[in-house]
Amino acid sequence: MMSVPVLQTGVGANPAVWGEFVSLVENDSALLAARRLVHTFSHSRRNNATPNPLVLHGPSGVGKTALAQTIVRKIIDSPAGHTVQVVAAGDLLRTQADQPEPDEFADMRTSDLLVLEDVQHLQVRAAGDLCLLLDDRCSRSRPTVLTANVGPAALTRFPRRLTSRLAAGLVVQLEPLTPAGRRALLERFATKRNMRLTDDALDWLAAQATGGGARPLVGVLEKLRTLAVDQSGPLTAAVVRELLEGESPARTKGIVDVVVAKVATAFGVSVKDVRGTARQRTIMLARQVAMYLTRHVTSLSFPQIAAAFGGRDHTTVLHACTKITAALKDDAKLRRTVRELKAELK
Repeated sequence: MMSVPVLQTGVGANPAVWGEFVSLVENDSALLAARRLVHTFSHSRRNNATPNPLVLHGPSGVGKTALAQTIVRKIIDSPAGHTVQVVAAGDLLRTQADQPEPDEFADMRTSDLLVLEDVQHLQVRAAGDLCLLLDDRCSRSRPTVLTANVGPAALTRFPRRLTSRLAAGLVVQLEPLTPAGRRALLERFATKRNMRLTDDALDWLAAQATGGGARPLVGVLEKLRTLAVDQSGPLTAAVVRELLEGESPARTKGIVDVVVAKVATAFGVSVKDVRGTARQRTIMLARQVAMYLTRHVTSLSFPQIAAAFGGRDHTTVLHACTKITAALKDDAKLRRTVRELKAELK
């Protein structure tokens, strides 16, 4: 029987954690599967008995991406030098039979671990390529982790040859957060941000956040930290309620509108382009910068920013922020433009 290291436990009533991922009743099955997968890497015990693929599914915000990222960090940080590829399923493009295999496909086939996020956004015409990719990786005993908002049986727009391959692996659901789970996460997130909240404040916040996911909790704490900058002492429920209920949605929308307008001007595109779906290189870059700046100058969560940009999925915003953060390290012109925009938006 495989033994798995125990979780690190927090102080007092704080929940246990694995890396940065918080263990809750709602995600304990998925967490156990993830820890077992990482354990096989650390002990070089990957074989045909290792569940492959591992499919993590659940509604937006329940921790699928966070758990996948923790798996990646654990494997990258190991001394064995394993290779990892993380790909958004929507970016998986269909190959052509008469063309050489793109480099990214070769990397996905040969990497020690492949994480494919948000399978529900996969292009239907790419389903066959994904089937071949999964078959190839299984034959090499190379694990694949996939995330989706629903389980394989509910991915009805894809051909059965794909959904059956997903179902043949280990399929684990992450459940929506209960009030107790929301409170535990709020307490941990607040502690990490050096925010002092009384018990009644935590109870009130947990009761207000009914969306089921962790991201709204992070968003409300970031907003609260900004609004409470002049407050001294622990924040009580009465203070928290007064601060948050005094924040105008119209004001937040106005800030997003200003960000979009300034970015559009800086990149020589229209506001409609930035908020739209056009995929020309300049427009896509402007849109990603606008999402990145919105994240940095407002307290909006990824889902809220996604809604402000035409109702996109939150992972689009996450991808944009990650991509711009990486680009800023190497692109001096982009770095200067973003710095100037930030200064204008202060």
